Amino acid sequence: GSSGINAEYGECGDFVFDSVAFLCKLCSDRQHQKHKDHVLVPVQEYMKMSKSLTKLSPEDEGVQETTKSVLLVDDCEALCVKDVKLLAESLKLQHDLPINVLSIFGNTGDGKSHTLNHIFFGGREVFATSSSQKPGTIGMWVAFDKVTRTLVIDTEGLLGVSSNLNRRTRLLLKILALSDVALYRTRAERLHNDMFVFLKDASNVYCEHFSSELEGVLEKHGIDVPMSKLGPKVVVIHETQFTDTLDCTSETVLTDDQKSLGGKSSLQKAEDEITSRFLALGEYPKAFSKIRYVGVKSGKQPTDFDLIREAVQEELESSSVRNRKSLSVIMETLQVLNSKFSNSISSRPLSTFSDQFFRCPTLCLTCGDQCKLSVSHEGKHSPASSYCRYQHLHKNRVYICGKCYQDGTRSEVMTKSYEDGDDLFSGYAKLAWSGYVIECDKCGVIYRSRQYWFGNKPPELDSVRTEIVHVWPGEESKPENLGRYVLDQIYSVSETIGQYSAGPTQMVTDWINDQIAPPYWVPNHLITSCWTCRKEFIPLAQKHHCRACGNGFCSDCSTKSKPVPWRGWGSDHVRVCDKCFHSTDEELTEEYLSSDTTAWKVTECLKTAASVVKSVVEVPASMVTDSVRPDYWVPDVDIIECYQCKVAIGQDKHHCRGCGQGFCNNCTTSKRPVPDRGWTYPVRVCDTCSLML
Repeated sequence: GSSGINAEYGECGDFVFDSVAFLCKLCSDRQHQKHKDHVLVPVQEYMKMSKSLTKLSPEDEGVQETTKSVLLVDDCEALCVKDVKLLAESLKLQHDLPINVLSIFGNTGDGKSHTLNHIFFGGREVFATSSSQKPGTIGMWVAFDKVTRTLVIDTEGLLGVSSNLNRRTRLLLKILALSDVALYRTRAERLHNDMFVFLKDASNVYCEHFSSELEGVLEKHGIDVPMSKLGPKVVVIHETQFTDTLDCTSETVLTDDQKSLGGKSSLQKAEDEITSRFLALGEYPKAFSKIRYVGVKSGKQPTDFDLIREAVQEELESSSVRNRKSLSVIMETLQVLNSKFSNSISSRPLSTFSDQFFRCPTLCLTCGDQCKLSVSHEGKHSPASSYCRYQHLHKNRVYICGKCYQDGTRSEVMTKSYEDGDDLFSGYAKLAWSGYVIECDKCGVIYRSRQYWFGNKPPELDSVRTEIVHVWPGEESKPENLGRYVLDQIYSVSETIGQYSAGPTQMVTDWINDQIAPPYWVPNHLITSCWTCRKEFIPLAQKHHCRACGNGFCSDCSTKSKPVPWRGWGSDHVRVCDKCFHSTDEELTEEYLSSDTTAWKVTECLKTAASVVKSVVEVPASMVTDSVRPDYWVPDVDIIECYQCKVAIGQDKHHCRGCGQGFCNNCTTSKRPVPDRGWTYPVRVCDTCSLML
């Protein structure tokens, strides 16, 4: 016989002698020592010896010799065998026999079919292998191992060429959902990242889409499986040629002393390394009940399947694995998954160079949409979607001119106290009379808040279009300073009206009154004392003219009123002195002639209206101060002392429009525009911000 033939070859492998294939038994059994001769045996004889490792009975061996694989699902995800009894007959098993399900995954060309053939079928080619560049397995092939009572599933490898990679990947996930034990076969010298990414993504899909379907089928058949055991076990089979595996140490089992000192075996260290790699990707695949690592360093020798077979059989026999299910339940589960997840799917593969590598990573603060421009682009960000959602924190609602929008252009507008062409006084007067305005650069004034006496509509109905805009980091959202801006204008109008009615100085007031007074009135600068009581007027004292005689009086001597039509005052009661009040109309008519009083009547109307507006304006303005306070302003109740000079302040508090802190009047004498905060016109700022602006 050929046994005992000595061959002096530099490495172990297959040898051909007289057209008969031989191999070294010692090398194949991992017993060959260095500098020893090879013991060659015929390949067929070694295969028979390796079959005995599965401990088959003579009856089972005959069954295994005739075991064949069956194509259950093709590469288009279509079931090739729909009848469970027909499938059971093809696999030579009873359809109600409880069995386990084991599948294998990995990259194409890593010997998945070859591994299953050696683990379960003594090396026979139950699952087809290929020595060409084309894969030997396409779709989902199944075979039954009677010894372990396991339905073995062979799959097409990852990273292989396919007409629809996405559909193939979805089929692999369905197979994973069916499995009790899933093998991941890799022959990489170092564990590649694609294995961890595949298992992590598969875990997420399993939890989100498949777990509920599996629970429904198992509950229907009265199979109670806790969620902790619902997912499959994963056994990572890592075979290297030159590189040490993760568990390549002699500390496979620890002594009691080592355990007491907190020592870890090589298997524990390998599992810790696997866990750390998953955590580096952001999460651990929680769908799997267990992940086990089996490392085999083959060198240039044939693969030692004994260690792999032992680990797989241990996991299949473990009580922690899911309960065995009949072929009927397995087929029903597959049909449920296939019917729900069988829609058409794009064949476009994912790009090797992801768009995220070159796309601007900035995200909208309100909706999370990503900028679609390139990294480090210039100018404003541009969102991939034109839609956003409103957030009060960022105040990202703007007005668009309705007329411009109908013409196909976009013109952003905002509320103003008065038109751009108005001067300060006329603008404030219009604000008090007809309210705020919305002005478009192209269309002019498109809205007035009090355009009519009643029935004014909100601007959103006809004049403007509301849009929600994106807010990007580093770009300040439009500050909601409108409320405070309008309140500032109200205060300014109140102050201006007050100044007009009371006068900045008595001299200016007297001069204005003299210019529009009737001709028969004594000029204010000539009135130094009351005409009746001769009481002298102090500089800020108010002087009153009698509408009948025209002389100047104090308040006490001009309390009466009566109509003075002969002076042009009509039938209304107007102020007169006590003497003229007691005189008859005939006496007054003979003594005084009519004169033009139109200008002074207009002035009195304005002064009366001004005093009313001033008193009305002051009350609501003080009430809404806090309600229109910008977000960055310190609340009034928290301002006890000046932020700069630390002097205690009472009601006379001023906010710096730049920093928002509270200051006294002496520390906020400057006015500067603060465009970053939305103040495009000069506003009150503190001395520190004034130097920085």
